[in-house]
Parts: sequence; C-alpha cells; structure tokens
Amino acid sequence: MTNLQAVPGVVGPFAGLDVPWLLRMRAESRRNHPFLIWAPFEGPARSWSYGEFYERVGALSAGIAKRGVKPGKYVLIHLDNCIEAMLAWFACVELGAIAVTTNTRSAAAEMEYFAGHCGAVAAITQPAYAELISASCRGLRWIAVISHDAGSTPAQAAPRGDSFESIFADSADRPRRAADPFAPCSVQYTSGTTSRPKAVLWTHANALWGAKINAAHEDLHADDVHQTYLPLFHTN
Repeated sequence: MTNLQAVPGVVGPFAGLDVPWLLRMRAESRRNHPFLIWAPFEGPARSWSYGEFYERVGALSAGIAKRGVKPGKYVLIHLDNCIEAMLAWFACVELGAIAVTTNTRSAAAEMEYFAGHCGAVAAITQPAYAELISASCRGLRWIAVISHDAGSTPAQAAPRGDSFESIFADSADRPRRAADPFAPCSVQYTSGTTSRPKAVLWTHANALWGAKINAAHEDLHADDVHQTYLPLFHTN
C-alpha cells in the first residue's frame, strides 16, 4: 500500500485539508457544543463536547506516538461500538498512522491474515477479544485493551495487553504534520465472499467527502430521529 499522489495542476475540493484539520476547526468554533453521546446498554450515558473530544484525541495520539508508532504504520482497531473506537480512530489519523478497523465477528485465521497483510504494528481491542488478538496477530509490538466490553463488565480479565488508559500522554505533545488530503487515512477489509478479503484504503479526502455527504444527507432528513452521523460538517 502506497501513498496516492496528487495530479499536477489539479486542485481538489479538500486541498490543504485533512481529518485532523476538521476536528480542530470544530473544536475551535464549537468547543462547548455536544459532539458525541454514548449510551451503553449497561451504565450511564456520557457526552463529550467538541473541545473535550479534541483534547482526548490529542492525548491519545501523543501516547501512541510515544509507543513508537510512526506515520504510515498500521494499527488494528478491533472494538465493538464504544467511545474508545472513536478516540483510537481519530488519534491514529492525527498521528498519520493508518487505522485498520476490523469486524469483531472475524475468526482467528481472518485476524491473522488482516494483521499480516497490512503489517500492523499495534492493536487496540477489548477484553473479550484480547486473547484472540494476542494469539493470532503475533507480529504486533504491543496491544492495548480497554476496561470494558462495549459498556459491559468483562467476563474475565484480559490475558495480555496494556491498559488503554495507560497509553494517554499530554495533549500538548500531540503530533504535528502538514495536512495532506491524499495521505492514507484508514483501511477496511471486504467480506471476502468471492476471494480473500481485499484492503480498501481511504484517504483523508475520502473521509472528508464522506463526512460532507453524510451531513448533507442529515439536513435532508432532519426529522428522522434514527439518523446518526459524525456532526463535524453540520453547521446548525
């Protein structure tokens, strides 16, 4: 997997922009406005403002960098729906690492293939999957495990891995890099119905375009209470 190159003389709609720019811009303009609400099946709901979420992303990004993850390296995010999945994705993207989000229903052989194919150097997971990741993805430098299973108390302690909370550092040390809309952002693997799963690489421009279209779709369906999206481009 290699970086895509801009075509000389062609200026795209996201020239000079990337995902960290979008989150930073929203944190500056809507710092105290609610950004994300997470309501697990167990435990109380919790909300994060744009400013709070931005600071946590910076602290996690700084911590991942201190763990030796460089821009361009791949990090597995093997998590059910939870706030840590969002934090991990944005933190990797800010660092310039490539977030590899994998299906938590994947079997051991599939996880071994995903990790080996992309050359993942680290993984962030939860107690229920920690043993699977540890046994199947042997090339990882480290594994971080969150404290719960999508809001539920874990059935047993993780057999291996560092605490997710222990990775966080000072957000003042968050990585800084030049915005590049053509830089790799994240990877998702296809289901592999007809052959081996294929790695689908998203650039920052792809992610920005998806957020823009999703926000526009929300504006058209403002009365649909079931519509969910990342409200980064939304201006109301």
